[in-house]
Amino acid sequence: MNDLPRWSLDTIYPSVDSPEFSDDLDKVRSLASALAAEPDLALFDELTALMVNLDAYVSALISTDSENEAYLKALSAVEDAEVIYKKAEDRFTRYIGQTEAAEDDPLLIRELRIEAGHLMRESEEALAAELARSGENAWSRLQETLSSSIKDGEKTLTELRSLAFSPDRAVRKDAFEQELSLLDSHRFSFASALSGVKGTAITLERHRGWESPIARSLFSSRITPRTLDALLSAIDVSLPLFREYLSLKARILGVDDDFSFFDLFAPVGSSGSYGFDEARSIVLSSYDAFSHDMSDFARCAFDSSWIDAEPHAGKAGGAYDIYFPLSRESRVFCNFDSSHDSVLTLAHELGHAYHDSVLKDLPPSQATYPMTLAEAASIFGELLVTDSLLSNARGRDEELFITEQFLSSACQTIVDIYSRYLFESRFFDRRREGEVSAAECCDLMTRSQRDAYGDSLKVLHPYMWAVKSHYYDASFSFYNYPYAFGLLLALSLYSMKDETGFDVTYRSLLGRTGSEEVLPLLRSVGIDAEDAGFWMQGVDMIRSFKERMKECV
Repeated sequence: MNDLPRWSLDTIYPSVDSPEFSDDLDKVRSLASALAAEPDLALFDELTALMVNLDAYVSALISTDSENEAYLKALSAVEDAEVIYKKAEDRFTRYIGQTEAAEDDPLLIRELRIEAGHLMRESEEALAAELARSGENAWSRLQETLSSSIKDGEKTLTELRSLAFSPDRAVRKDAFEQELSLLDSHRFSFASALSGVKGTAITLERHRGWESPIARSLFSSRITPRTLDALLSAIDVSLPLFREYLSLKARILGVDDDFSFFDLFAPVGSSGSYGFDEARSIVLSSYDAFSHDMSDFARCAFDSSWIDAEPHAGKAGGAYDIYFPLSRESRVFCNFDSSHDSVLTLAHELGHAYHDSVLKDLPPSQATYPMTLAEAASIFGELLVTDSLLSNARGRDEELFITEQFLSSACQTIVDIYSRYLFESRFFDRRREGEVSAAECCDLMTRSQRDAYGDSLKVLHPYMWAVKSHYYDASFSFYNYPYAFGLLLALSLYSMKDETGFDVTYRSLLGRTGSEEVLPLLRSVGIDAEDAGFWMQGVDMIRSFKERMKECV
């Protein structure tokens, strides 16, 4: 395998000890004071961009070296600045809430006016911001630190989880059992962290007058309850389709009566491994077939050391794109392991980064988009690569592999995401009664997985709640259904990709994601997100892949 790149953050800040970093920390206080004296949207945008930049920088550093003391000290300083920012944001929101609405108010102002109706007293919001450092943020860091540093012998949790893609069932099973044992030995810490985060969310949402955490989530996602109901209805209808797919996969693997969680990512067919340079070439050519603008951007990301791909001890698992508004640059974080999935992950995260690049010349008030639309852009990038690989498949075995990999990913995005949605809903219900034990967490998780997967899996993953960092964010509950939203929306958009000029339409659509509500934005391209029939179009496209897989067997 080629040497894997690590990113450079030098264009963001030279280091956490640099005068530039310290000066920007100090600037948060001065801008907050100026905003208090003159509540102005342009000034609020400037302060927000600065705070996002600082927070993204330390987050990027810590995700690659979770125990670095200098980074942790810098995080503490950023959290101090964030308390100042939150107080300034609170005052600005209250100011907007007292102003008279105008027809030409931008979307952010309209949303802040709603937010103003859900604020506690100013002193209470200030206290909540200060307590977050030793409360929800500390619980979140605990989960991140544990998941990136705990080991079973020589292997970290991240390394064990990567073995789920091994073609050797004995290796997959052994890694899975080691993973469960490792998580079980730290179950009390994970459960305490989750109860702390979700308890904070429940308390704050109640005092802010939100009906429930899901109500707050829908507002943040810029979608209506009818939209979520339509999406969930389509997911429910799709479950038999995915169970048929899993049954077919079990038969191919020869484990009809023993298909288990550790078999979900087992490769079917053959494809071989990918060096990083090969992955780069695949992503660039796939993007270029649709849009030169997309491929030019991705090439810049590769050439400018914006990608951190090497797995190592102390590095968090997973993948993400993070944007730095002051330098107008993104960074892509991943753990490249030469698999087909690694190639798709690159395409996914660069899809996010391209989305940010389309909006880079806009202020935060016009460039901040909901997660529902974010995931559509990233999955669209994945689909470009999948389509390209299928078109160039060398023989039936490789076609089977690529087709099944798409279905495996879709199964995770629909079925597993549904199990996580059910778990989080049930966890919130149980958390309102008091602390939730690790055993109860495992029971809720396995029950939710059984409802989603049915009898497809003999062995479930009772500790999935411990390894998914998305659960440990009190500021954004239900960090799950937007993925299903994004997949089915991306499939719909992808069906239009060959229309003349759609690359321009697509860029225009992304460029309006920060300034328009989801329903009217999608209606501008003929999509009604409150119609369950629309979501079923995406399900039908997934069904076509299942039929193609059957033909390959």
